[in-house]
Amino acid sequence: MFSALLAKRASENNPIRVGIIGTGKFGAGLVAQLSQMEGVEACAIADINLDHAKHAYTASRVPADAIKVVHNVEGLNGAIHSGKRAVTEDGLLLPQSDLVDVVVEATGVPEVGAHMAYHTLTHNKHLVMVNVEADVTIGPYLSRLADTAGVVYTLVDGDQPGVTMNIVDWAKALGFEIVAAGRGTVFYGDDREGTPDTVPERFGFSQEMIKRRTINLKMFNSFRDGTKAQVEMTALANMTGLPPDVRGMHEPSLNLSQIPQAFSLREEGGLLSQHGVVELANSVAEDGITPLDSPLRMGVFVVIRTDHPFTQEDLAGYHLYPGGNGKNFLLYRPYHLVAVAAPISIIKAVLYGQPTGAPLTTPTAEVITVAKRDLKQGEILDGGGGYTVNGLIEKTETARTESLLPLGLAPGAKLKTDLAKGTAITYDMVALDEDSFILKLRRLQDATLNTET
Repeated sequence: MFSALLAKRASENNPIRVGIIGTGKFGAGLVAQLSQMEGVEACAIADINLDHAKHAYTASRVPADAIKVVHNVEGLNGAIHSGKRAVTEDGLLLPQSDLVDVVVEATGVPEVGAHMAYHTLTHNKHLVMVNVEADVTIGPYLSRLADTAGVVYTLVDGDQPGVTMNIVDWAKALGFEIVAAGRGTVFYGDDREGTPDTVPERFGFSQEMIKRRTINLKMFNSFRDGTKAQVEMTALANMTGLPPDVRGMHEPSLNLSQIPQAFSLREEGGLLSQHGVVELANSVAEDGITPLDSPLRMGVFVVIRTDHPFTQEDLAGYHLYPGGNGKNFLLYRPYHLVAVAAPISIIKAVLYGQPTGAPLTTPTAEVITVAKRDLKQGEILDGGGGYTVNGLIEKTETARTESLLPLGLAPGAKLKTDLAKGTAITYDMVALDEDSFILKLRRLQDATLNTET
């Protein structure tokens, strides 16, 4: 049904106009995908590096003379009216334009994402939040802002939380119990200590690739030091209400066929103490070196459960991998297409007023901050994917009881004490950056939750 509605908008010369903030690998990839569609267009891009913004357009065959640098809302609207593509260094301009239907926040920086998201929602614009680092810090607050404004706040299809959410929603609608939901990882034994400096070697990126696809080394390091998977599963937890079974999740090494058995209850031969959790399935053997034969890799999964013998018979007959004494079955997608599938969230928000997934009112999980190495008093933390800390998922109530520092508040925080590698950092161990905008929003979110509880 999407394609018919988009074709209608194209025929009426009324495309969905998309503003994109951030043109790293995701943002540029989204521009490329939108350039191949009808009825929707990337009308404006904001990036602190204008060359990156321009490159995102020219790489998608937009002529250089059809791109206009703008510095204010009037210039932005004028460019769109004249059929040109607008680029600007100021992401706050995009939500101010009456011609922009939806904003995509794709910077990946929690502090920047907080500014852009707040500004977008207070200007009554739909927001597609690719910046999952900001979402796990202040997502419930942003979702409430969107509800008040009568617009959509949504995580993005194509990224693993959104793709998994689609399967969870499908399974719940059909009456299945969700035993576990999550994603695959490729997590080697020495990845936890990884730094941005080692990204080119570990990912096999050439300098040409890094430049052409505007690779953010810190972001890509978070993919390999374990932080990104923890962040994404926290986002999924807060959309679905599924907590982690243990801090950091179990993340066992599993081939596909082993997933539904491993993610069953202990009394059924599995790892779990409860049904209804988020999890990770590692594609590297327990030795931390050897790739498994048939793992999930970067795909997503949901383990479902049914007590009805007819349905059990049907699912087994369709060759779904079983577990849990024949009551649990594996649903999975072996891929996630990130920017390629992201336009689906844009379309759903604008045409149907529906999110791919949004945080529930009360968060289920938190990404806590853990020392990546031995740290010294006075050091400044740099956040996920950097040199100083990792993120791990934890239940919200535990994080609150132990006063654990959310990862999204770590950048710029100054240590008050020496810390050993692996220490979970608490609020009283750091002096926070009091000028931080995301900190202000997080305090508003916490105050609201405290009032309700």
